[in-house]
Amino acid sequence: MESKTPKFDKLLDEILENLTPHKRECLQSNVSKYCEGIFEITKEDIEFYKMLKVPPPKCCSVCRKIRRFSFVNTNILYKHPNNAPEKSGYVISFVPPISALSVYDVLSYQKIFEPYAYAKKFDETIDFFSQFYNLRLKVPQPAIIRDPSSINSEYSLNGRNLKNGYWVSGGWNSEDVWYSGSIFDSREIMDCYKIRNSEKCYESVDSRGSYNCSYLYFSENCIDSQLLYDCRNCQNCFGCVNLRNRRYYLFNNKLSKEAYEKELQHIHFKSRKHRKIMFDKFWSFIKTQPLRAPRIEHSKDVDGVIILDSKNCHNVINCEKSEHERHVDSIVGHKDSMDVYVSGGSEKLYETAAVGSQCSNVKFSFASKFITDSEFLINCRNCSNCFACIGLENKSYCILNKQYHIDDYFKELDHIKTSMMKSDQYGEFLPYKFSTFAYNGSSADMPFPLNKNEIQQLGALWQPDIEIDGVNMITLSPEEVPDSIVEVDDSILTKAIICEETGKPFRIVNSELEFYRKHNIPIPVVHPYKRIRNRNKYVGNRMINKTVCSSCKKGINSMYDTKEDLILYCDECYKREFI
Repeated sequence: MESKTPKFDKLLDEILENLTPHKRECLQSNVSKYCEGIFEITKEDIEFYKMLKVPPPKCCSVCRKIRRFSFVNTNILYKHPNNAPEKSGYVISFVPPISALSVYDVLSYQKIFEPYAYAKKFDETIDFFSQFYNLRLKVPQPAIIRDPSSINSEYSLNGRNLKNGYWVSGGWNSEDVWYSGSIFDSREIMDCYKIRNSEKCYESVDSRGSYNCSYLYFSENCIDSQLLYDCRNCQNCFGCVNLRNRRYYLFNNKLSKEAYEKELQHIHFKSRKHRKIMFDKFWSFIKTQPLRAPRIEHSKDVDGVIILDSKNCHNVINCEKSEHERHVDSIVGHKDSMDVYVSGGSEKLYETAAVGSQCSNVKFSFASKFITDSEFLINCRNCSNCFACIGLENKSYCILNKQYHIDDYFKELDHIKTSMMKSDQYGEFLPYKFSTFAYNGSSADMPFPLNKNEIQQLGALWQPDIEIDGVNMITLSPEEVPDSIVEVDDSILTKAIICEETGKPFRIVNSELEFYRKHNIPIPVVHPYKRIRNRNKYVGNRMINKTVCSSCKKGINSMYDTKEDLILYCDECYKREFI
């Protein structure tokens, strides 16, 4: 097949043909404290570079991961000036106030934004990233990216077919969801992360197929249960770990139905104070039980952690129903991709963040859906054969938002990519400054926290704490908030609660209060965003940690930080003992 970019392909082929496994020093080695320093380009890596037609990277896998993470938001929202023409005041936005981006309210963005108005032709006298960043600053950014299929979910991000979502990131085919992330095919979900096919669940992580449960962790198909870790098909169980097909168990002890119900009455789980006592007891109990370190199920020829129904995937985390992947995190239904964060139903992606939904052959892009044969795209949808474009929808053959005839497009594309290759600019993800978010308001800040100076050394944004205007509002200290929901009246909706962990005020919304009342849950005294951060730690530190199985003593991968005091088993030993 004749090349459409012959000059570029010739330069790339010269690099790849002579490429052999070797070690190199990461460009971030003197900047990032998480950097691997010297990293390997392996035989398997090279196979991917040849398949995806990219040169080898200049940064180690950890630094590449952190950079991608910084381009994804973790539910933090701000008040931002509305920069749309003839508009004033503020909008709720995931763009931090410190950002130089121009932010439009969603309606104005949809009605008056014309991406071609910002079109420009490539200037070979100016380096590519300078030109692209200049376009980035000029093209308006929607206050929030929300799929049009979602209803009554103004303060939610990403996802599709979400109804009645409040402060949700990644709600898919779900209804009535609050303060949660990665929720699929579920309803009545509060304060949860990675939940599928569930209903009436509260404060749960990486669980599925459950009903009327709270504080579930890595559990499936459970009913009317609380505080379960790695349990399956359990009903009316409390404080249990590693159970299968059980009913009426309390801290792994079998009870009669009558004794179980009597014990629950003594626990007083409707009380915030007693919930904390039971929660602390539960996590102390977890540390006495073997835990699956890699968490790999129904998979073949894989290495990493938290892998399900996949094959031929290596150095991967949170990988499901995928094949032939390398250095990826949080993907579902993927194929033939490398260096990807947050994606589903796509193939042949390289160095992307939040790019998915039937995408194919996409590189160096973020926050885009339904994209094919494109590179360096930002906030685009339903596009093919586009390069370095922002905010386009239903377009093809565009460069820097300028429309080209198909023949002229490939000629110009070849010219630009050849110029980038000769100046050593081609092959890396976008610099930190292109991100919509501040580093300390992104996914990177949870597993890889940095201080202001360290963030700015990377060239990323740092957003200072923002004072919250609580003038004329009654505030409640954590001690003043009633211990049980039955003691709470509607006046709580007009008051601000001071978070017991951060000291920041937050409010309860009406639909949230109704959920607490319906399920006898005490009002929380921790800020919603802090609860989100706390919840994420239960899926590990986003690294593949090396440790030893406590049973067979062989070396294994672990989702858990090895500094934690846990009994870790390989999957084989765990299955032999518990399944």
